[in-house]
Amino acid sequence: MESAASCTVDCNYAVARHPIYRVDGDVFGYELLYRTVGGPNAAILPSDEEATLAVLANGIEAISRDIGPKKKIFINFSREILEKGYHAFLDPERFVIEVLEHVACDAAFTTLVRKIREAGFVLALDDYVGDPTFDPILPYVTYVKVDFLALRNDPARLEAVLDTCRSVDKTVLAEKVETEADIALCRARGIPLAQGYFYSRPLVVQARALPANQATKLALLAEVSRPDIDEKKVRDILGADVSLAYKLLRHVNAASFYRGQAVESLDFAIRLLGRDALASWVAVNLLASLGATPRDRELAFTSAVRGRFLALIDRARGEKCHQGEGICLLGLLSLLDAMLGVPMAKALSDLTLDTGIRQALLGFPSQPQACLELCRGFEGSPDARAAKVLERFGVSQEAASRIYFEALAWAARMFHG
Repeated sequence: MESAASCTVDCNYAVARHPIYRVDGDVFGYELLYRTVGGPNAAILPSDEEATLAVLANGIEAISRDIGPKKKIFINFSREILEKGYHAFLDPERFVIEVLEHVACDAAFTTLVRKIREAGFVLALDDYVGDPTFDPILPYVTYVKVDFLALRNDPARLEAVLDTCRSVDKTVLAEKVETEADIALCRARGIPLAQGYFYSRPLVVQARALPANQATKLALLAEVSRPDIDEKKVRDILGADVSLAYKLLRHVNAASFYRGQAVESLDFAIRLLGRDALASWVAVNLLASLGATPRDRELAFTSAVRGRFLALIDRARGEKCHQGEGICLLGLLSLLDAMLGVPMAKALSDLTLDTGIRQALLGFPSQPQACLELCRGFEGSPDARAAKVLERFGVSQEAASRIYFEALAWAARMFHG
């Protein structure tokens, strides 16, 4: 993943990660913070809701490559985001939901926090300075982030805050620690975790995210919101958008429920995630996305046509390759290197794919390689290599042309809603 200083592609998202340390120990985890591309290393917030959505949609991907799976990841959540349930796709074993210090902590919010905790999620309270309005939710949080910057010059108040945290058996995380005296106080008072400029400033990471087609996202959001979700329809909608499919595969591969099975189709990823988490994931990516550039849109459209074309060809052959929808993934990912602006090997580095599909995309001999040659060499009529594949598959050029234009019409319908 490219840093702010070294990003060589057209970066369109940024996030800062701020380490959280065990006092005098190693890194305990990271807090993800909203940043703007090319901006200063400070949050210029559009709103709490938009900032959280941006971090959820892109920040997780930005740090997923080089943060160990056992490190905790803290993300700020506004009340509105929690009420909408956009945290649901997160792995409770890894992510910590950080409640912002300015939320209105009324009875309704207390009930919401209790339900989130009962669902297995871990919560933290941000910038705590002893405000009694947060007393109702203290039983449900695991970590309390104590604001040392606000309290360091008022020792009596700081002691009272620490005593409150200890009395309800909460893990104290001292934030905004800036001096050796702050760390000495943490040691003396048995505070286990600390975060602040004494250790390091946030590191800005920025990279290129694929913007997904909005009509596709809206159709997908409508489908996953149904109580009787149609997995086939969800798969078809995802099959029209390489951005969403790629992000979904990355998310499923990184999640705790993943156990190393090869992702041979979008069906498999959808089943692993489940309806509720899928709906949350789609909503986050829909609301946080930016419009596609003409170049990205064309590449995404071509990828969708290729994937559908291969699925229909395989269906015409009696599903001899990867049962149609599996081989769709090959066409869908075939232009991923161009869309990301990186070599294919890097684009695929975080995806666990069927070995044959991976080998074909990387240019190595494999059973699906012929399918890749077919979709690359067929645009209404075949070139020489595509013609050889059709002959080998026993599909006439006329039939392939009909199938191609059926795939083209399908992709057009999907992209234009």
